[in-house]
Amino acid sequence: MMENSIDQYVHSKKAQEKLYKKSLIIVVLSQIFGGAGLAAGIIVGALIAKDMLGTESYAGLPAALFTLGSALAAFIVGRLSQKYGRRFGLSSGFVAGGIGAVGVIIATTVGNVLLLFFSLFIYGAGTSTNLQARYAGTDLANEKQRATAISIAMVSTTFGAVAGPNLVTPMGKFASFINIPSLAGPFILAAVAYFLAGFILLLFLRPVPLLVAEAIEKNRLKKKKPSTPKQK
Repeated sequence: MMENSIDQYVHSKKAQEKLYKKSLIIVVLSQIFGGAGLAAGIIVGALIAKDMLGTESYAGLPAALFTLGSALAAFIVGRLSQKYGRRFGLSSGFVAGGIGAVGVIIATTVGNVLLLFFSLFIYGAGTSTNLQARYAGTDLANEKQRATAISIAMVSTTFGAVAGPNLVTPMGKFASFINIPSLAGPFILAAVAYFLAGFILLLFLRPVPLLVAEAIEKNRLKKKKPSTPKQK
């Protein structure tokens, strides 16, 4: 079934171009939500830790945990993408980031510092995934399109990163409205944004552009390979 869905792109330049454009749109959407999820949450992590601990001595710890989580997630997401394809690996990373954001909300609500730190560690998965996701838009790009595809993905992340901080105050008010500490508000946005980014990739990044690109290259090499002369 998968082979049949890929074959139609291997032999058709028009189908390849169509899939490239579709994949780039999907990556752009995931980057917008991913950027919003990152910017909305990390800017208040230190403030939550300060309020819960009553001191600024550990203000840098949330950022450190966030960075460590991002580094570990980069390795895990990379391995998952290599084994099961970018669609599964990237969506898993974004969902992990969303789960981390939900954990921060719960930790802030119940006042659990250990849960907060662990959740910020998991939340870091969203950052590394967001960085890796942009390359999914280049899998079917030709040499002239690759730089443009990367640039479009990076600009898309900027849109989300700009929107995120601007929604901190409204999300804080929303959190207070539903009886959650106002500082947890941005993480509500982060959770929703990361889950949306993950589900967009999981549901719509198919067939996986990288698998199609590999099939195209395999077919090209097969045609290029000289036939073995028959022995008399």
